[in-house]
Amino acid sequence: MNNRYLKIIQASILLFAAVLVIYVFTKLGETNSYENETQPAETVASKLDNPDKLTGENIENLDNILAKVKEEETYDPSKLISSDNQRADLDIANGTGKQVSEVAADSDSDNDYESSYEFSAATYPYRAMLSEDEALDYDQIYEAITKLETSVTLVNSVTISSIKNIMIAIFSDHPELFYINTNYTYCYTSSGKVLSVELEYNTTASSLQTSRTKFLKAAAEIINEASALKTDLEKEQYVYEQLQKNCSYVNDSEMNQSAYSALVNKESVCAGYARAFQYILMQLNIPCYFCSGYVGTGNHAWNIVYINGEYYNVDLSWDDALGEATGAYSYTYFNISDTAIGLDHSRRDLSVKLPECKTSLKLE
Repeated sequence: MNNRYLKIIQASILLFAAVLVIYVFTKLGETNSYENETQPAETVASKLDNPDKLTGENIENLDNILAKVKEEETYDPSKLISSDNQRADLDIANGTGKQVSEVAADSDSDNDYESSYEFSAATYPYRAMLSEDEALDYDQIYEAITKLETSVTLVNSVTISSIKNIMIAIFSDHPELFYINTNYTYCYTSSGKVLSVELEYNTTASSLQTSRTKFLKAAAEIINEASALKTDLEKEQYVYEQLQKNCSYVNDSEMNQSAYSALVNKESVCAGYARAFQYILMQLNIPCYFCSGYVGTGNHAWNIVYINGEYYNVDLSWDDALGEATGAYSYTYFNISDTAIGLDHSRRDLSVKLPECKTSLKLE
């Protein structure tokens, strides 16, 4: 009997021990689980403070996370046109010098000209960059172009560098002068005084009335639709899309430095796109400037536009290139800051004096 009770006691002890072991391990597991649940996990936001921690990790929706963590959005260089596809086909106003005698200078000293123009600085910024004497020559040459004159004896003799700035200013301020070539000849003396300028015209000048009618009709089709929109931004976007839709970038297109090539021929390069965009926005009373500069080693043109109290860079030709590649309108270079466009653009000549573009304007 004693042996029976002894066995029962031993079995009870073993059972109690087993239960005790199970209880202890269960509590330990709960404790570890609690600690894991209450231990603050390393969040993605905290990892962003140390970019090395992101190496090799596959984080979904990283762009959305970054936007939440960092309020100020930065420009994404990956959206830019690659160096292999960059298009830079601006012909800088090219003057060829021809030396004349000092006698010619004396014979031309009685030249007299008075300007009747009032070019506002807000609409024609390049003229505003010139000296008083240079501005008078600007007006004189502009008038000669409107009359299709081939030679202009200047009222003020200027330096070679001055005549270059004057011609750049005229070509940059006046996209409506689509019939003038950007090549010209200046006559100068041994002392460096420029006395006169010889002008060149493209093929539209031979039938200017017909050419102008085509030009105005093509522009009006866009202007009339844009005018019905409420805000300047809506108007600008509409023009931007229509030029992307109707014009193709063709390197050897005819008269491709003029607005005529983009609006009428519907084939152009950067200069033609920029001048067409400039002309239409000017008709919509939206200040828009022709901007020349560099892309790598090439000469390039784009625009600076004034919308809602701010200036922005606009590169229509490059967005058209991106749009052609994707089959949709592109806005990568639409209303962006100097910092953003400076990743692959830089200004040159008088364009460095155009207004600063401090911010980017994102479409809704």
